[in-house]
Amino acid sequence: MTPRLPSHFSPAFTLLEMLLAISIMSMILVAIHGVFFTALHLRNATIEAVEGSQPVEEALGIIQNDLANLAASTNGVIIGPLQTTSTSNSLPNQIGPDFYTSGGELDGMVPWGCIQKVDYLLAAPTNGVRGPGRDLIRAITRNLLPINQPPQPDEQHAILSGVQTLTFLYYDGSQWDPIWDTTQQTNLPQAVKVQIRMASYPGAGAGAQLELVVPVDVLLNTNPVAAIQ
Repeated sequence: MTPRLPSHFSPAFTLLEMLLAISIMSMILVAIHGVFFTALHLRNATIEAVEGSQPVEEALGIIQNDLANLAASTNGVIIGPLQTTSTSNSLPNQIGPDFYTSGGELDGMVPWGCIQKVDYLLAAPTNGVRGPGRDLIRAITRNLLPINQPPQPDEQHAILSGVQTLTFLYYDGSQWDPIWDTTQQTNLPQAVKVQIRMASYPGAGAGAQLELVVPVDVLLNTNPVAAIQ
């Protein structure tokens, strides 16, 4: 006969069963940890890529808006020429010519709205972060009335960091020219190309090349309004 166990006795796991259960739980935890770590790494990489592309897209959008709203010179008093080689009052670290641009809409009272002079500068970072490249700065001058001294920019904003070079090219209808002078050619280019070379860390290869082409479509008001008698 099989001996009967006391009524107060309760069966328990053996040491081998405990070790086997612990091993299985450990493998499950390791698998869960690997999946979680991979998902976390992918999330961080995605956020970093999105955050890294936002400043570039915003900077290209600002430059595109400035070039798309170039203001042609009508009398040479308020709106200045587009000159790449004879820029007067060149600002320190200035890249390219002075761009006279309008951010407003045309109406029946004034030929241009919100006219301002925009200059692009490449300067060393001033926010304490010393990475590769320089800051692309957009300088805005709104006081364009003739005065004794050339006006200084009213605002300067860094729109992109880590820039190595910035190049402007001008399309004359057949080729891209590195220089332009409206005092000699009496016209704006048909398009402006902006090439931005981003800097890279040592050993990381060449920096990214950004390119933006903006058609110049300027409508001049050639119909003078006769005075009402």
